[in-house]
Amino acid sequence: MLKDSERVVFKIKSGYSLNGLVDFSLEDKYLQFTNLGNIYVSKVDSLQGENEDYIFYDLSAEGQKLYTEIDGDSVSVIADSIPFVRVKDGESHRVYPSLIMVLDLFELVKIGQNSKKFIFDIQGGSLIMNADGDIHTGILEYEDSRIVFVSSGKRFEFSLYDLESYTNTDNILNIKGYFYIDFQSRVYRDISFIGKINRASIPKNIDEIVKNNSKIGRLPDQDPIVFCKLSGRLRSNEYLNKNMFLIRHEDLYVLYEKKDKKELVCKEKSLFTSYYIGDDNYIVYDGQDVFTLYIDPESAKRVGFDSLKAIENKSIGFTKEFRPFFIEIDDDYISIMKSEDKCILDIEKSTISNISVNEDLFESEDFVGVEIKFKDKLVIMNLKREIITELSANIFSEYQKSLLETTDLDEVYDNWIKSVSDMVIFNFFGHIYHMNSKYSYMLNENIDLADKVDFINFLYSDLQDQLSNIDLITVHMSDILERSEERYFSSLGLDCDLTDITRLQRHFFDLRNDIKMDINGIISLIDKMSYMILPEDMRKSSIRMLKEAQIYQIDLHADMAYQKLEHIIYNLLPHYVGKTVKTVFETYYSFYPNYRQLDEESLKMELMERIKSTHIFRQFNINRESKVLRKDIIDDLYSLMKFGSMKIDSEYYFTGGYR
Repeated sequence: MLKDSERVVFKIKSGYSLNGLVDFSLEDKYLQFTNLGNIYVSKVDSLQGENEDYIFYDLSAEGQKLYTEIDGDSVSVIADSIPFVRVKDGESHRVYPSLIMVLDLFELVKIGQNSKKFIFDIQGGSLIMNADGDIHTGILEYEDSRIVFVSSGKRFEFSLYDLESYTNTDNILNIKGYFYIDFQSRVYRDISFIGKINRASIPKNIDEIVKNNSKIGRLPDQDPIVFCKLSGRLRSNEYLNKNMFLIRHEDLYVLYEKKDKKELVCKEKSLFTSYYIGDDNYIVYDGQDVFTLYIDPESAKRVGFDSLKAIENKSIGFTKEFRPFFIEIDDDYISIMKSEDKCILDIEKSTISNISVNEDLFESEDFVGVEIKFKDKLVIMNLKREIITELSANIFSEYQKSLLETTDLDEVYDNWIKSVSDMVIFNFFGHIYHMNSKYSYMLNENIDLADKVDFINFLYSDLQDQLSNIDLITVHMSDILERSEERYFSSLGLDCDLTDITRLQRHFFDLRNDIKMDINGIISLIDKMSYMILPEDMRKSSIRMLKEAQIYQIDLHADMAYQKLEHIIYNLLPHYVGKTVKTVFETYYSFYPNYRQLDEESLKMELMERIKSTHIFRQFNINRESKVLRKDIIDDLYSLMKFGSMKIDSEYYFTGGYR
């Protein structure tokens, strides 16, 4: 019969033997361990009342523990002549059977964790560690400031300053707190060491340390807690890779300093937004402060950090070293703020000479790289896309104000035509010109065959895209320009004479025909190597099978294709650009009488707004795969046009042509 407060904590029906018993059948009986360290062998439901036939062992009365050895993931129990008491028909007498039993580590830990007295005598100095259900075997090593458990070459180090409570009774050392194990990316809360605990392996001042430790307190078991590192300014304090605990309690996030156990933040999870910047680092905005948080993928998933919404606050940015900040724009300054109350840089708007965009590739499309030139300084930062337009427009508007008072309408109109010309030549020629730098590696004399095969594949794809693009641009460009003018004059209740737009339209179609003929000239060269236009994963094996004559042909035609591309860019584009710019200016000069009838000041403001839109367009990269700015391409195209004219003049000079 069970004693008061005694209960069964583990039972098995097979996997054990009791030798030396006479006239005692084990067939319908269980071996049962209780929380007092006692053993009962009986029918499973018979210990609450009288039982006609059972045996029991009383650890408190006898004091003999079970000889136990750890063997890998299992435990062998071999105990001879255990002084059991047999109870049968109301009478009791001593019996001395030998017990042989095999348990796994989890079963032994279950018994130990639920027992006030531990009946097993583990031999060989090995201990079993149970860390929140993770089971390991090993030994304790002494260190002054931590408990160190070594298992299969791994060191589990539990800082004494993370302890919140501990007990050391009857071969079970239990410590509680919040212990981060870096090689497992886990925070353990409840750790038990089971076996013969050598007092010398436990730091002597452990009681005093635990007493003086700062404590988080007991968290609900269902509340995940993970380790992270925080950098930046949070609640008016500066941090650099500060070790933190992040806890999710229901719909709340709670941030604690790991060392001091000081609560820094306790806010609804829904208030947190983030932006992943790589290498397990996030820019985090909690609705008040912005900071950087390092958190590994498993930990992020455990607390739901990986599912946070993206940062929407357009005033948040970060440096190229990923240090976050707020950006504020007022009438006179652009201010970079570490927090709402701490400014780290004021840029006077009147000193800014240029703002340009460099679209670095990130997982998200939310941020772009920005260069701000002011005085003799250059600041590089990453900002939200939404604020770039506002920032560029804001700075350009300041420039506009200074111009409006001193610039006459003719000059403003000329600048506007120039902005239209910029847009036209970029759309027609920008991507073709960019191929010059994209494929400049073909100038290398040591380029190998594989690179040339890649070149003809990439170039072929680019040229096919250009054929499609040139058709679309030609068909739509003149219509877009015409509708823009019609909408503006219609909004004023006026008609306008745009008959000369047909001249521009004819030029675009002539230009399309010329460019397509040039492109098809290169494609015809590539067609001679069409058997090497292959998916990237097939090229290497195909190159190995080439014959010598084919290799020669690829070398020859790849070089000819690049030379043809250079010819288009350096000899033909200057002519195309020059003719296009001339046609745009002549066409828009023909529109000028329509504008002269309008109020001059209002018209200047309207044209300045259009110029501003073009200015902003020029500040961005030509595409997401390139860091080249549109404005650089546009400027190069104008330079190319001037260089082409100089080259022609020079050639005529040497041949005796008219000067």
